[in-house]
Amino acid sequence: MSQVYTDLSDEQLIELHLSGDPRGMEAIYDRYFDRIYRLAYSKLGNAPDAEDVTSAVFMKLCRSLGTFRGDSKLSTWIYTVSNNAITDFLRKKRPALSLDADMMMDDGDSVPREIKDDSRGPEELACEDDFARYVMSKLEGLPPHQRTVIELRYFMELSYQEIADQLGIELGTVKSRLNRAIGALRSMCSSDSEVNANAMR
Repeated sequence: MSQVYTDLSDEQLIELHLSGDPRGMEAIYDRYFDRIYRLAYSKLGNAPDAEDVTSAVFMKLCRSLGTFRGDSKLSTWIYTVSNNAITDFLRKKRPALSLDADMMMDDGDSVPREIKDDSRGPEELACEDDFARYVMSKLEGLPPHQRTVIELRYFMELSYQEIADQLGIELGTVKSRLNRAIGALRSMCSSDSEVNANAMR
């Protein structure tokens, strides 16, 4: 992606996209992919589902960006679209058939599934996912209004003023909620550390 396009504002990229220039959406994708993915991961707890939702969000953006009226920042609009996509995903998701389960044959007998598993093992996945999962699990323990400001600030990377505008609250309230949320997360993490230390004694 050319630096010329990455330096353009969101509004300019939207105009490019609507004019038929594919580089407009490519630049929006590069700018917002990580933010949407982090938000989805925080709510879904695993990479495959987060990737599916992120893809669904960008499909929605490609189809609906023309309806964006500019009443708010693009980032806040994308946050709303992403949350809706996550809610829809959770509503539609059904328990999947385990690949480890035996297959039932026509005669009523069962045979083990023999499916080659080329995926990375748990040791590899643990290194990259365990800490992220731990932090995300702690977010679940926050009050909804505190979790929302964490998501907007650190996942969607909105400014304090943009968060205030998005939520319809005062700037000081945003800072207060964010400070309390961070304090609560630190407290929960510290408590876990103390429990683990005592368990090792």
